[in-house]
Amino acid sequence: RVHDVPCRNVGAFLTFMKNNEGHTGRFVDIQHTFSHETRISYRSRRNIATYLLNYIRRDRTYSEIRRNCQTFAADFCGFLAGKKDVQPFHPVNQAMYTCHKHFFLYEPSAYT
Repeated sequence: RVHDVPCRNVGAFLTFMKNNEGHTGRFVDIQHTFSHETRISYRSRRNIATYLLNYIRRDRTYSEIRRNCQTFAADFCGFLAGKKDVQPFHPVNQAMYTCHKHFFLYEPSAYT
């Protein structure tokens, strides 16, 4: 799921997360490890939705080690920020991680 959270900066988002923390909230064990301004030029809601659909449809597999929420977050943050060294949080995911930032850009039907 994608949620448009009305936060204008990292501090506001961290406050939002803290207010929704706990086993009955949205976030458990919040750890902030990466932040960078968005550098991508086309970043409207429609653009972001297209990027996300491209990524999801390009590879529909799930792997607890190789393709999960942490690898998605690393790919998405690296893509938006234009950074190449963004890594998943957990050391096991880091060891097995392959960056797929390019999945956001291209129409998946061209790769079938």
